[in-house]
Amino acid sequence: MTVQERSVETTQQLQMIRGSVDLRSFQSWAGSRQLMGRQTFDEGYAMHCFLASVFGELAPQPFRLIVPRSKGSRRGVFYGYGRADVEALRGAAAQFADPLQARVLPGSSLDGKLMPAMWKAGTRLGFEVLTRPTVRRARGGKNPGGEVDAYQREAERYPPNSMPRSREEVYTDWLREQFERHGGAELEAASLASFQRTRSMRALRRRPFEGPAALLRGTLTVTDSDGFTKLLGRGVGRHRSYGYGMLLLRPVGKPA
Repeated sequence: MTVQERSVETTQQLQMIRGSVDLRSFQSWAGSRQLMGRQTFDEGYAMHCFLASVFGELAPQPFRLIVPRSKGSRRGVFYGYGRADVEALRGAAAQFADPLQARVLPGSSLDGKLMPAMWKAGTRLGFEVLTRPTVRRARGGKNPGGEVDAYQREAERYPPNSMPRSREEVYTDWLREQFERHGGAELEAASLASFQRTRSMRALRRRPFEGPAALLRGTLTVTDSDGFTKLLGRGVGRHRSYGYGMLLLRPVGKPA
């Protein structure tokens, strides 16, 4: 029985996976695959490529890579949702990871747990999610169909320096729309914990492009058990394959 066959047989319930990332080995591997530009290292894209090469269809998604910003940090933390359990992931790594990849995300560092099979409607949960709050431009305008920062698109409707709403308000409404579109939960409240514009890669020979990275924290209410499980497994927003959109849950009111 292959690793993939065993995982399908034993894991029907959503899993949360955690692992320790050796950042120096990760950068070495990314450099060997030409995933690091002169001025751009998109860690989310590099991790996407890493997961695909080691785990294939078993790769957790959505995922979140947390990298300390202090100089000299050597360890990051990986979180992901998926249907494959830890043993299946370790088996895939044993079969497919080369020695350098085995140091990036050691199988021995992987841990996991089953997420609840049932969520009671009305349950309030705290959450944190790293998002790429973008929207598509309407047809007939500038760059029709292109992706743009949700805040920027709204600000373009007003004269310079007269935008009436804050970035936090716009991004909160964007997140609320994501919940309404996909179901399973309603947004109660959210705040913008951090924001930066980052340069991203999506293919080796394409130029990096810039976009918003917004860390949102807040409170949601579960409206449907199956729908909420699907929401966790899907993630929110665009670029979910590249480290955005994973809902990390916490008790309501728990400080960051």
